[in-house]
Amino acid sequence: KSITFVVHKISKNMKISKLLMPILILGIAIVGLSSCKKKEDAPPASDPDPILGGTFLFTGNSPMGVCYGPYHIADFKTNPFAQYPGVHIPASQIDTDLGMIAQHFSFFRTYTMADGMDTVPYFAQKHNLQVAIGVWVWPNDAAKTKWEAETAVRLAKKYPQQVRCITVSNEPSGAGVTFSRVVEVMNDVHGLMQTAGINIPLTSCIKGPEVKNAQVILDACKSLNDAKNRYIFLTIYPYGGQIYNPVPYNTPGDIKKNMEYSYGNAMKPCEDAGLKVIIGEMGWPSGTDDNETQLPTEWENNINMGKNYAASLSWIKGDNQGSTVFPPNKVITTFWFEMFDEPFKVGEPRGVGPCWGIYYNKANPARKFDPTK
Repeated sequence: KSITFVVHKISKNMKISKLLMPILILGIAIVGLSSCKKKEDAPPASDPDPILGGTFLFTGNSPMGVCYGPYHIADFKTNPFAQYPGVHIPASQIDTDLGMIAQHFSFFRTYTMADGMDTVPYFAQKHNLQVAIGVWVWPNDAAKTKWEAETAVRLAKKYPQQVRCITVSNEPSGAGVTFSRVVEVMNDVHGLMQTAGINIPLTSCIKGPEVKNAQVILDACKSLNDAKNRYIFLTIYPYGGQIYNPVPYNTPGDIKKNMEYSYGNAMKPCEDAGLKVIIGEMGWPSGTDDNETQLPTEWENNINMGKNYAASLSWIKGDNQGSTVFPPNKVITTFWFEMFDEPFKVGEPRGVGPCWGIYYNKANPARKFDPTK
C-alpha cells in the first residue's frame, strides 16, 4: 500500500463515514480590513513579515496558524451530532470562536462557505485576523459548489485585507472528488476572480502521496496564478508516520525523520514544480475511542500533543535540527489541525477523530495546552 503523510480526519472531508487509512511504512510522516479609502478590489500583495523576515502570504509574529471547523458545541455522551456539516452555525458562535483564535494566532483557514461560514471574513476583520477561505467541492452537487465559489470570490473582494487566498477542496481523494473535478472548480473560481478584479493565490490542499498523482492540480496552481501567487497546501502528520509504522515509535517531540521524508517526497517535488508550499494541516490527537477525555493512551494524550506542537513550531520557524535534507533555516507557513475538538468526527482509526483540537468541545471549552509557549 502507498505511504501516506496524513492521518485522515472526518470533518475536513465533510462526512461522518471514514475510509480505511493506508498503512504507513519506514516510520516517517508522510510527509485589517482595508481602509475605507482603499478600493475593495485591490487585494493585498504578499507582505514582508516584520518578525520572520522575507515574504509570506500571511503576516504576524509566527508562521503557525490554525485550522478552524465550527462544529464543536456538542457533547460526546448526550448528543455528539448537535453540530455537524449541514447544521447552521450561529454568527455569535463564529464571532466567539474567532475571538479565541485571535488570542493565539494571526491567521487561520476554513474549509467551506456553508453553514454560516460565509460570515467568517466579517468576524476576521473584527478580530484583526487573516484567513485562507475554503471552497468545498460537493460531490454530485454542482449548484452548491457553484454557490461556494461565488460566495468566496464575493467575500475576497469585499474583505481584501482579511482573505489572503482561496483554497479549493481538501484532500480530494478522501472526499469523493476527482482531481480533474477540483481543477474544473479552480477554473470556475479563477474566472470569477478575473471578473471581480481579484489577484490573490488560488490553490488546493492535497495529501503527500497525492503529489505524484495530482499533477493536474499542481499545474492549475501554477497556470492560474502569477509568479508571486503560486502556492500548494499539503497535509503532513508526523503522528501517522510514527504510530502506523510497522514498528511504532512514540517521539512527539522529535519529528526529524518525519519532516525529512515529507520534504523529500512531497514538499520538494512541489517546489521543483514552481510552487511555494504551505503545510495545510499538521497535528497530534489527544485521545482515542471517539472520546476526547476518557481514553488517552501513551501516544494520544494532551502532553504528547503539546510536545508535538512545540516541536512542529520550532521546526517550521527554521530550527531544522541539524538536518542535511531539510534546507537550513527554512521557514514554512503552517496550519495546526485544529482549534476545537469536533465530536461528530467519529469512525477514524483508533477513534482519534474528535480529539485534534487545542480546545475541548462545548460552548466554553477548556484548553489542552498553551500554544503560546
